[in-house]
Amino acid sequence: MRQAIAPRRTQRRTLETRDRLVEAALFLFAERGFEGTTTREIAKRASVALAALPYHFETKDALWRAAADRIFDLLRRALATRIDELAPLEPRERLRHALREFLAFAADHPELHRFMLTEGTAPSDRLAWLVERHVRPLFTAITAWFGDTRHRGLAPEGRAEHLFYAIVGAVSMPYAVAPEFTLLTGRDPRELRDAHAEFILGLFLPPVR
Repeated sequence: MRQAIAPRRTQRRTLETRDRLVEAALFLFAERGFEGTTTREIAKRASVALAALPYHFETKDALWRAAADRIFDLLRRALATRIDELAPLEPRERLRHALREFLAFAADHPELHRFMLTEGTAPSDRLAWLVERHVRPLFTAITAWFGDTRHRGLAPEGRAEHLFYAIVGAVSMPYAVAPEFTLLTGRDPRELRDAHAEFILGLFLPPVR
């Protein structure tokens, strides 16, 4: 029995250590970008010995990819769960609720937009991987939701790519640059989350007249 328990404890500690490393990496990559972040800083933030890091991730690139997978998997789960619950609603209401869920996620996870901002400013193999693995499926889903609603005359017209970046920027930017927002307005953007949600919904899905 003791021999069976020991490997399970070791496996649990390994998973916990890996999880701390991914969380630390996500925070630092979002704040400083890939080039501006060192594995030493990640290990320190995760309270993991630097010498132990290669046991969990052979390269910094592998750790960066695990961080990207983490934040986009969280987003996918949040949206998928909500959309399944909203399936019986008509398309426009379903889209309104999905957009509100996306906004709530952006407010709770400002590292998503920061991660994209630090990585998306220059071509790289990492960016190409990120776009194909995570961004393109999101782009396809968002533009499809709006396309269905737009065909019914219930959403604004516009090119898919313009609509995508308008939505992502409008939803995420106040939380991604929260310190700037606070200095400019004297408010924490999270305090205005409900008002922000209503404004965004009115902007992209105005009331039907």
